Amino acid sequence: MAKPPASQGTKPFTVVLPEKAAQRLEVLVNSGLYGSNRAEVARNIILQHLQELWKSGKLPD
Repeated sequence: MAKPPASQGTKPFTVVLPEKAAQRLEVLVNSGLYGSNRAEVARNIILQHLQELWKSGKLPD
Protein backbone atom coordinates (compact mmCIF):
# COMPACT_ATOMS: atom_id res chain seq x y z
CA MET A 1 0.00 0.00 0.00
CA ALA A 2 1.03 3.57 -0.55
CA LYS A 3 2.17 5.16 2.70
CA PRO A 4 3.63 8.60 3.35
CA PRO A 5 7.18 8.81 4.69
CA ALA A 6 7.35 8.55 8.49
CA SER A 7 8.67 12.12 8.77
CA GLN A 8 5.69 13.58 6.90
CA GLY A 9 3.01 15.21 9.06
CA THR A 10 -0.61 14.18 8.91
CA LYS A 11 -3.83 16.17 8.85
CA PRO A 12 -7.26 14.92 9.93
CA PHE A 13 -9.71 14.83 7.06
CA THR A 14 -13.38 13.88 6.99
CA VAL A 15 -14.93 12.24 3.94
CA VAL A 16 -18.65 11.75 3.39
CA LEU A 17 -19.49 9.00 0.91
CA PRO A 18 -22.65 7.58 -0.60
CA GLU A 19 -23.87 4.53 1.31
CA LYS A 20 -22.97 2.16 -1.53
CA ALA A 21 -19.36 3.43 -1.53
CA ALA A 22 -19.15 2.91 2.25
CA GLN A 23 -20.46 -0.64 1.79
CA ARG A 24 -17.74 -1.28 -0.78
CA LEU A 25 -15.14 -0.04 1.69
CA GLU A 26 -16.49 -2.60 4.16
CA VAL A 27 -15.94 -5.35 1.58
CA LEU A 28 -12.30 -4.26 1.37
CA VAL A 29 -12.04 -4.13 5.17
CA ASN A 30 -13.26 -7.71 5.32
CA SER A 31 -10.66 -8.75 2.74
CA GLY A 32 -7.90 -7.18 4.84
CA LEU A 33 -5.98 -6.15 1.71
CA TYR A 34 -6.12 -2.40 2.22
CA GLY A 35 -6.52 -2.05 5.98
CA SER A 36 -8.41 -3.23 9.02
CA ASN A 37 -11.08 -0.50 9.13
CA ARG A 38 -12.84 1.93 6.77
CA ALA A 39 -10.52 4.81 7.61
CA GLU A 40 -7.39 2.77 6.81
CA VAL A 41 -8.89 1.42 3.60
CA ALA A 42 -9.98 4.88 2.43
CA ARG A 43 -6.58 6.36 3.37
CA ASN A 44 -4.67 3.67 1.48
CA ILE A 45 -6.87 3.95 -1.62
CA ILE A 46 -6.56 7.74 -1.67
CA LEU A 47 -2.78 7.64 -1.20
CA GLN A 48 -2.39 4.96 -3.86
CA HIS A 49 -4.45 6.96 -6.37
CA LEU A 50 -2.59 10.19 -5.60
CA GLN A 51 0.70 8.38 -6.19
CA GLU A 52 -0.58 7.06 -9.53
CA LEU A 53 -1.70 10.57 -10.55
CA TRP A 54 1.71 11.97 -9.58
CA LYS A 55 3.60 9.26 -11.48
CA SER A 56 1.49 9.86 -14.59
CA GLY A 57 2.26 13.60 -14.49
CA LYS A 58 -1.35 14.58 -13.80
CA LEU A 59 -0.49 15.86 -10.33
CA PRO A 60 2.35 18.34 -9.76
CA ASP A 61 4.86 17.95 -6.91
